[in-house]
Amino acid sequence: MISISLSWCKKLLIYAFVLLLIVVLVSAIFFVRSIVHVKLPHGATLHVLPALDNKVHGAVIICPGGGYSYLEKWFEGYYWFPYFYLRGYIPAMLEYRMPIHDCYGPLTDGTEAIQMMRKCAKEWHFEENNVGFVGFSAGGHLASTMMVLDNDSVRPDFGVLFYPVISMKKELTHIDSHNQLLGSDASDQLENQFSNELHVSEKTPPAFIAVASDDKCVSPRNSIIFDKEMHGKNRLSELHIYPLGGHGFVCHLRSEYRIQALDDLSNWLRNRNLE
Repeated sequence: MISISLSWCKKLLIYAFVLLLIVVLVSAIFFVRSIVHVKLPHGATLHVLPALDNKVHGAVIICPGGGYSYLEKWFEGYYWFPYFYLRGYIPAMLEYRMPIHDCYGPLTDGTEAIQMMRKCAKEWHFEENNVGFVGFSAGGHLASTMMVLDNDSVRPDFGVLFYPVISMKKELTHIDSHNQLLGSDASDQLENQFSNELHVSEKTPPAFIAVASDDKCVSPRNSIIFDKEMHGKNRLSELHIYPLGGHGFVCHLRSEYRIQALDDLSNWLRNRNLE
């Protein structure tokens, strides 16, 4: 009897696993087929998961990292679609162009992306004045560049920055991102123009920033200085420095502080919507 029971238990576990696998595959197929691919005027692509109901209230434009040499489109892009959708935000990943002989290319793509999202707000059932930029690493540089723009029509309503490159000053920046965006021989004037900590103003939108103190790739000082400038201009900024995780920690399933960072972001997003 015991051997028969164990045999049935094994079969039930196998059946349950197969059923779960089928559900995951069907959900993944539905998810992929639901994404809308929008070509922007200068060649970038915006990959959008439109609302399936009226329960969303905002949108996020996700900028993957990759040092301005490639885009980490999965772990810093599509991977985040369910997280934001379940919290009431339509996710859109910006597949921005690499800055080959044009350091303004990614910024142009960012402005076209937010214009497109706000234009489609009614069609996709979200508030056009609740559009944020989410940036990872070098994508965090693009996101923070969008945040410090003077133009109200293309500046986002909030920003979420994970282990971001903020500055282009050589003593602070991620040098590979610097060289890809501006070139190794960039002038001080150009570096200052793209050092976003220098351009925080009374118009800069609220920011959530998450970094690991042991990040050896992008110095956490980028985030610390940006946060200091935000508070100096009386802007809302919430900086979380976690003790371990390194670069990319929120994308690593085994990272010790990944769940805490996601919970902290969830609370921040929830509090924003209650204000």
